[in-house]
Amino acid sequence: MTAPQPRPSGSDRRQHLRFPAADRLLGTLIAHKLPVRVRDVGAGGFSVESMQPLATGQVEAVQLLAADDWSAVVEAKSLYCHPSVSRDGLPLFVTGYAFVPDSANAETIATLVQKVTSVRGT
Repeated sequence: MTAPQPRPSGSDRRQHLRFPAADRLLGTLIAHKLPVRVRDVGAGGFSVESMQPLATGQVEAVQLLAADDWSAVVEAKSLYCHPSVSRDGLPLFVTGYAFVPDSANAETIATLVQKVTSVRGT
């Protein structure tokens, strides 16, 4: 019998790079009116931090707001949720989302990535 092979981590399975949001994007899960902190964003999706665990396998409308007040609403499917710890030691949860095809057009995604990778965040 062959020993099970370890699964690659989420970052190893990704098809697109993720870029740290560095507090340049805020998010809100619209249906729950729940604010979340956007950790990173890329062409395929993004991850958020929340104080409570979020359901996986759900499609959510998420409003993303940049520091310069640019905003967009995208639909994304939650793929995973796991416990983590904030920089100051408080417990939190990290949830990863994939953009729902056709809900976030290429221009919106490119703008999101530009907002977190530009020097000034504009």
